[in-house]
Amino acid sequence: MGRKDKDKKKQAAAKPDTPSQEDQEEKVTALKSLGFEDEVTARLRITERTATGQLTSQYKSRDIKIESFSISLHGHELVSDTKLELNWGRRYGLIGLNGSGKSTLLKCLGEREVPIPNWMNVFLLEHEAPANEMTAMEAVTFQVDIEVKRIEAEIDSIVAQGTADNDENSERLNFLYECLDLLEPETVTKRAAEILHGLGFSKQMQQKKTKDYSGGWRMRIALARALFIKPMMLLLDEPTNHLDLEACVWLEEHLKNYDRILVLISHSQDFLNGVCTNIIHLQNKKLKYYGGNYDQYVRTRIEQEENQMKQYNREQDEIKHMKEYIARFGHGSAKLARQAQSKEKTLARMEEKGLTEIVYADRQFTFAFLA
Repeated sequence: MGRKDKDKKKQAAAKPDTPSQEDQEEKVTALKSLGFEDEVTARLRITERTATGQLTSQYKSRDIKIESFSISLHGHELVSDTKLELNWGRRYGLIGLNGSGKSTLLKCLGEREVPIPNWMNVFLLEHEAPANEMTAMEAVTFQVDIEVKRIEAEIDSIVAQGTADNDENSERLNFLYECLDLLEPETVTKRAAEILHGLGFSKQMQQKKTKDYSGGWRMRIALARALFIKPMMLLLDEPTNHLDLEACVWLEEHLKNYDRILVLISHSQDFLNGVCTNIIHLQNKKLKYYGGNYDQYVRTRIEQEENQMKQYNREQDEIKHMKEYIARFGHGSAKLARQAQSKEKTLARMEEKGLTEIVYADRQFTFAFLA
């Protein structure tokens, strides 16, 4: 469809009232969320199967806030009644012991098994690109053409029906034209080439068929597609596993500018330091949130655990003294008995309010290699 044809069809649509700046920003956010999926993301369904939670964020809020979040896998509870909060523009490093449920949590988000607004698109990098006749470039960009053709077909249908003057269809047409502008089909090849080059693909390699690549290189192609789509929520599980040092450095520089929601799992502390603005620690089936990169998380956690242990020791000393007093004077004179009863009530209130928990160190494994 040429630009002149677009202009003619735009003129055929009745102009709606000028939206507010806030409405325009929300619309742009929704339009960008379309990415290059086979269907408009507004049509994606929400499923709630293995994960449960109550969504508290307002419709079209760009933050995800679930107050009561749980995940069960094969009857085993991995995350229990905790808060899930992902804020727009933040890049989260998800850490925790092996087997604690980090990858399952990402998969749960990626498959929309939690209440995520249906207008937000989510991309979980899970599998390598399929081995077929597509070139690496085509594997990254093929859905752009699909989406452009779908949008143009819907525009043609509305105009052909002669219903463009309808307020609803007029608004829909403007929405679809903005979709085309944001997809930028004329810059697709340039943008995809830059990403593929950063991940180690030369110009010749970009034109090589995916069936001729190993699994590791097809994983790089899948990563390139994830970065090219730039979804509203990008989920990466050990994205550097198949990358060499140069590609890792490029990916770190690229992701540190990701301005939507990014959640990644990585065993590389340097990578987490370079990319993340926040750390989520999955520990004892709960999600704990820390501001800053990995090094800042370590400092904050040490400080918090030291303060927690001081509070725990103070409480335990106080409880010990109260119990000793109660045991010694609970059956003494009336005055001492009343004081003992008062301490019993104080102790009961402390327990009802909740006592400070002891800090348990993470499990550590030591390996010894015998000659």
